[in-house]
Amino acid sequence: MPRTATPVNFTLSLPGRTGPVASQLAHALTEAIAAGQLHDGDPLPSTRSLAASAQVARSAVVSAYEELTAAGLLAARPGGHTYVERGAGAASRAGAFGAPLPPPARRPRPRVRPIAYDLRPGRADTRLISERDWTRAMRLAAAPAREPGEEPVDAGSTLRASHADLRRELAGYLRRARGLAVDPDDVFVFPSVSMALATVAAVAGLAGRQVAFEDPGYAKGRLALAGAGARIRPVPVDGDGIRAADLHRADRAVYVTPAHQYPLGGRMPVPARAELLAWAAAHGALVLEDDYDGEFRYGVPPLPPLRSLPAGAEHVVYLGTSSKVLSQVLRISWAVLPARFRDAMWRQLDQSGDFVSQVSAALLGSYIATGALTRHQARAMRTYSARQARFVGACREHIPGVAALGIEAGLHVVLTFGARVDDLALAERLAAAGLACSPLSVMYADPAAARQTGLVCGYSRLPETRAPAAARLIAETVAGLRPVS
Repeated sequence: MPRTATPVNFTLSLPGRTGPVASQLAHALTEAIAAGQLHDGDPLPSTRSLAASAQVARSAVVSAYEELTAAGLLAARPGGHTYVERGAGAASRAGAFGAPLPPPARRPRPRVRPIAYDLRPGRADTRLISERDWTRAMRLAAAPAREPGEEPVDAGSTLRASHADLRRELAGYLRRARGLAVDPDDVFVFPSVSMALATVAAVAGLAGRQVAFEDPGYAKGRLALAGAGARIRPVPVDGDGIRAADLHRADRAVYVTPAHQYPLGGRMPVPARAELLAWAAAHGALVLEDDYDGEFRYGVPPLPPLRSLPAGAEHVVYLGTSSKVLSQVLRISWAVLPARFRDAMWRQLDQSGDFVSQVSAALLGSYIATGALTRHQARAMRTYSARQARFVGACREHIPGVAALGIEAGLHVVLTFGARVDDLALAERLAAAGLACSPLSVMYADPAAARQTGLVCGYSRLPETRAPAAARLIAETVAGLRPVS
C-alpha cells in the first residue's frame, strides 16, 4: 500500500544558525515540539517533503530524524512513518535535547504593506449583507424560545430542541437552493466543516480505515479526517474531479467537491457522479460530498448534488457551510447523513459537546425563514459574477500565458502561468506588495510533488474597479520570478 504523505504544517527557524545542517534541523524540530507546533503522537512529513519545504538536502533531514530518534524525541514506526514520541513535548520544554544552539541572529523584519487587494479564497463579502435583514433576524433570534418554567429534560434534549428550527429551515433551504429533498431529522449542525468531518468519521467508523481524498484538495478537511484516525489516500483529480475508476476496494469513503472541485474548480458531470455512486453502492462505501460553494454558478445550469441521485440517501454524507454564503463569523456548517446514522450521531454529539451556539443557530434560522438568505444569495451572485468577469478579464489582458481555471462556479479562480513557477515565493512577494492570495502547491498532499503550481485567488472581496491594478501587480511579480523545472 502506498505511503500517505503528511503535509508540512509547521515552521522551522533555520536562518542565523550555525553548525551542520542536520543539527540545525534537529534543534529547530525540537523547538517546534517545545512550542506546541508538533504534539506527542503527531506524524512527521516524509524526509523528501520536509527537505523541499526547508530547502535543504534530504540527507540532512534523514540525519536529523535519526538524531532525534536516538534521543527519544521521535519514533520510527513500521512502514517508514516517523512520529513525535510520547512525552517529547515535556522533554523538549525541559531542555532534554542537549545544549541549545545559539538563537537565530536578529534580522530586521521586512516591511509588509497592509492588504490592499484581498484575494484570499473562501471569504464572502459581508458588506453585501442587508443591514435591515440582518437586524431583523437578530431581533427574532433574541426572542424567548420557551415559555417561562418550561425546561428541557437533559443536555441531549436541549441540543435537539435548540437546533430543531434551524434544521427544519436548512432542509427547506437545501430544497430551494440545491434541489435536495432531505428529512430535517437527518440534518446536523456543527461549528465548522472540519468538525463535521471528524464527527462523521467517528460515527461511521472510519478510524483506521482508508479514505480516498482529492489531490489537490481541501487541506483542513484532509487533516480533520486524518486527526479522526482515517488513513488518507490522495487521489489525483482531472478536469472533472475525482474518477470512480481511480478508487480502490479498500477505500471505505471518498471525499469529493463535485460542484466546484477545490481548488481546481472542475464540475463533475452527471455520468461521473452516477459512476461514483455505483462504486459506493457496490462496495458499501460512503461519499463525503462537500458542497462548500455550490450555491454560486455563472452562466451554467445547476448539476444535481450526489445526495439527490438514486442511492445517494444511503451512501452520501452531504456537507455545506454558511461561511461562503454569508460570513465565517456565524460558524455554522451542516451535514446531512444517511438515516441509519441518526441515533449514533446524536449520541456522539451528546458526548463530545461540539455544539453550535444557540444564538447563531437562531439567527441563521430566522435569516432563512424571513427569505433574507434567498434575497442575499441572488444579490451576491450578481455581484460575484461581475467581479469574477472583471478580474479574469484583467488577468488575461495583463498576464502573458495565464490560464484561469474553475470560473463556472464558486468564489475563487486558479491562475496558472504556462511555465511552472515557485508559487510559494510568488505568494510571499505578492503579500509583501499588499496582495493576499494562496499558492496552489500547498493544497497537494505532498507540496514538493505538486503537479501544478499557480495562485488560488478569491475575487468575492475585490471591487471591479480594483481588478486591473491587482492583475497588473500579479503580472509584474510573475515576470520577476524565474521559471522552475
